[in-house]
Amino acid sequence: MSEAIHERLKNEVVFHVAIAQREREALQKTPQALIERYRTCTRWKTHYPECVIHFLTKHKPEHICDFGCGSGEMACRLGLLGYRVTGIDVSPDLIEVARERAVLEGVSDRVHFIVADAAAAPVTEGAFDAVLAMSVVHHMPVQEALDALERLLRPGGRIAFLEPVAYSRMLQWLRNRTPVEKDVSPDERQLNAEEIRLIGQRFMIEEKRHFYLISRMRRVFPDSWFHWTERMLSWLDQALLVIPGVSHFAGVIAILAHKRR
Repeated sequence: MSEAIHERLKNEVVFHVAIAQREREALQKTPQALIERYRTCTRWKTHYPECVIHFLTKHKPEHICDFGCGSGEMACRLGLLGYRVTGIDVSPDLIEVARERAVLEGVSDRVHFIVADAAAAPVTEGAFDAVLAMSVVHHMPVQEALDALERLLRPGGRIAFLEPVAYSRMLQWLRNRTPVEKDVSPDERQLNAEEIRLIGQRFMIEEKRHFYLISRMRRVFPDSWFHWTERMLSWLDQALLVIPGVSHFAGVIAILAHKRR
């Protein structure tokens, strides 16, 4: 392992100690209504967590890897939907919370977690039918992330990405200087057009959808307004994003792809 990679991983582990403590304090069972939303994914065209679950589960994979699983929230929700899941994360503190969450949710028989650098996780090459890469590639050098994802996935297996994106340097500049608090790790960034192109070189992209245009405004609303504004702004986003060129200004991209056979 190079010195640069070692330093990056150490920074991530240190950063997530406090994050893990907050996650543990907020730990609670997933509401049944949310489980049913993910089971049906009727709002997948306007709500990006549902979109990525729709992408990931539409082909009914037998074994899913949650790549950079954090505190295990999505891994356990997939377990509640009946899937077998292995979560991998470099943070031992977050994995400890993830294991507590699996017990709380009653899915520890089919959802398991590994503390490891995802790029060198101790799993058999091609072990997974599907991989969830949710808000993790933008924390890593893109080629290193794609190498790891390709190794984990079986030939023909599918991968669902959900990542923040900025296609222009101006948008990246504005985002970094917006006076809205950001909860980011030391190496966090938005993916750019070249990195999206590299994903398309390594995997066969089947579907792609953009989100988070006008709905960025909800970050400046009081929390009490969130449920009133979230659906309206999401629908407005999708109405605008069908216009050619408008996706260039989106803040999030969801991608469904598969590994070449």
